[in-house]
Amino acid sequence: MSNKPCIGITVGDFNGIGPELILKSLSNELIFNYCTPVVYANTYIFKFYAELLGYPLLNFNIVRKAADIKHGVVNIRICNNDRIEIIPGVPSTEAGKFAFDSLKLAVNDIREGMIENLLTAPIDKKSTTDAGLEFNGHTQYFASEFNSNVQMLLLADEIKVAMVTGHTALNEVALHLSTEKIFESIRSLNENLKSDFGIVKPKIAVLGMNPHGGDQGLMGREELDMIAPAIKKAETEGILVIGPYPPDGFFGSANSNNFDAVLGMYHDQVLIPFKQVAFSEGINYTAGLPIIRTSPDHGTAYDIAGKGIANTASFINALYLINKIHRNRLSYYDSNVTQLKFRDHRKEKFSIGVPDLR
Repeated sequence: MSNKPCIGITVGDFNGIGPELILKSLSNELIFNYCTPVVYANTYIFKFYAELLGYPLLNFNIVRKAADIKHGVVNIRICNNDRIEIIPGVPSTEAGKFAFDSLKLAVNDIREGMIENLLTAPIDKKSTTDAGLEFNGHTQYFASEFNSNVQMLLLADEIKVAMVTGHTALNEVALHLSTEKIFESIRSLNENLKSDFGIVKPKIAVLGMNPHGGDQGLMGREELDMIAPAIKKAETEGILVIGPYPPDGFFGSANSNNFDAVLGMYHDQVLIPFKQVAFSEGINYTAGLPIIRTSPDHGTAYDIAGKGIANTASFINALYLINKIHRNRLSYYDSNVTQLKFRDHRKEKFSIGVPDLR
């Protein structure tokens, strides 16, 4: 067996751009110098898109057990044998079910030790729920499957952002905030920056929630009653954290360049400025897991599916980030820091070490 890590890649929604991203990215043989990819899909999907887009079909090796994995080729795990109809750009329940089957098998293979870490192609949550499956996004799914307190980070060379509330309706954000929750988000972000990104003393900016930071309580008291106390509590633990900043002025003045990461209160508060500067190459990373899971920071992109114009930059960056975080974790945990615990859905408690990578 090679020392190159086996990285799982889920196909996502087969009516979106996931299959095209995989075909384009894995056609570059330099990928095999870095890892052994194991794709969770079926060969029909890739034959369909190879013919549609005029791409050469990948040299697939079908894997039924760990011993079948070969290095230097694209391995494929057949996750679903249902008859499917591929209509690029059109959501469907069968695409939603297939995407979930891909994800479920990949998670099982991680538990069985077949693969080590995971890159997930975009999925359409509504198609999956319309298929009768409980699914509220990759981040929540991994949090449940690995019984972990996770944090969603979006990152690029220019900026890293996280949020206290994730996929929460805007009219419910304030109800989901508390001093303790904001403090825990600051502490998690600080720890994740150290363990996964090799930053010895992270400098974190925290944003307010209301316009102009609440104007001293005139337009909301969340800054005074929850956010500022959470920052003070984090400071007592030696965390270098500053805020709360009014979001508009913070990003408008490019103040984010002075920090290792920015913590916002809700999704669009940090995702809009992030995607303004890093839409084509940004990465979605689920921190706090015992494995490394990355994804491109965009969705299924139904509007361009099947047209051969999907940009692979974010997808490839997400693949390479796995290697970077893997090496950072090796170094961090070698310094006698307690490793993250792996707890499966059956509540059997055991830990997995960070896999060897030479």
